[in-house]
Amino acid sequence: MGFLAREWQALLSALSFFSRFPVVPKTFDLTRGVLYLPLVGVLLGGVSVLFLKAGEALPPSLAAFGVLGIIYFLADYFHFDGLLDMVDALAAGGDREYRLKVLKSPEVGALGVLFAFFFLLGEFLVAQELLVHGRKDVFFFRPLCGRQALGLLALLGRTAKEGGLGRLFLDVSRKRLWIIQFFWLPLFIYAPLPTLGTILLVFFLRRKFEKNFGGLTGDLLGATLMLAQWLFMALAFLVGAKFSSW
Repeated sequence: MGFLAREWQALLSALSFFSRFPVVPKTFDLTRGVLYLPLVGVLLGGVSVLFLKAGEALPPSLAAFGVLGIIYFLADYFHFDGLLDMVDALAAGGDREYRLKVLKSPEVGALGVLFAFFFLLGEFLVAQELLVHGRKDVFFFRPLCGRQALGLLALLGRTAKEGGLGRLFLDVSRKRLWIIQFFWLPLFIYAPLPTLGTILLVFFLRRKFEKNFGGLTGDLLGATLMLAQWLFMALAFLVGAKFSSW
């Protein structure tokens, strides 16, 4: 298989692993596919802006509900599950092995449900306010920021356990994880303070995860993506960073 064919399969692997875009690679290769993680974010951002452009006649509340619903369906539902598992595991107490056991459990506890309610409500309210102020631009950069945060944490961290989806992702090419860090540049140009806040969040979470879990898992990577998107969107609204109202 030639270079271009391998890269094409790597791109399809990234799209199939990190989203619901209807693609199926002939050869699954996440080791190379990690290079295209930012592209997944750009595509999701493009879908968000296209929806918002097509639905300009909608009230901001319905537009916010619709754009978040589409992106959750296409990709974020998978990471949101990891976020709730993380909340339950951190609240469980006990030793490291017990927290990892709770993290792996498919059940969601009462605290996880309560956190989900406030997380989603806050995300919806921020999204609505952004649209009231004509800030479609933030919805383009939001998915890219989340996937950059995931890539940075994977580069900095180490696996907490053998096996699982987290191990699959953390075993990818370190060289390619370094390359995608250059995609922080457009985020810094667009919104310096929200981008810096997101990077600081990643460093904080890395330390938190190593202390409580001994490293990273797939759930913790997904939780980081979701928290990074939330923080970036909120800070972008608060500081008013934008190119223009798209």
